[in-house]
Amino acid sequence: MFAERYLNALSTSNLQDDDQHHQTEPLVAAALADLSGGSGELFGSMLLRAHIAGVPRQAIESNAHDLGVLLRIWTGEVARRGFARKWINIKHEWDIGAAYGIYKKIAVHSLAHWLGGECSACNGTKIDSGRACTHCAASPGREPIQGGALERERIADMVSELEGMYQAHSARAAAKMRRAA
Repeated sequence: MFAERYLNALSTSNLQDDDQHHQTEPLVAAALADLSGGSGELFGSMLLRAHIAGVPRQAIESNAHDLGVLLRIWTGEVARRGFARKWINIKHEWDIGAAYGIYKKIAVHSLAHWLGGECSACNGTKIDSGRACTHCAASPGREPIQGGALERERIADMVSELEGMYQAHSARAAAKMRRAA
């Protein structure tokens, strides 16, 4: 699996590239997959690294320094998609500032949910105290998205977009590795 090879390459101390050592191949494939991706795919390697590292939800919501660039890029992407999909009806100039505030909130919560959204009651196992977890029953193993109905819908939409970007980047990178081999 590409993600496992990528993780091994990130944690290796030997980046030799010869007949016996192939640790650089996943790194090169991830970079090439970023270059060959469509719009919004330029941060696929960052998504992959954050997803593999198992970043806790609190780190994203508190705007941890290491995730600042990823969050900034994702916030811009959410704003672009929000304006394109007309999530907020802009009638006055001050509506633009409010829209950016909402888009930032959606970006933060969607990234936090995608990276660390395991259920707090059952820790993603779907079983709590020997029976099915009632806390995450609507989305087994995942923490329910908080907020109003419209906000939950937008966050869920962006979580699905993140998953799609992650899967597309991983598939492109795996294809680059197959071609190189």
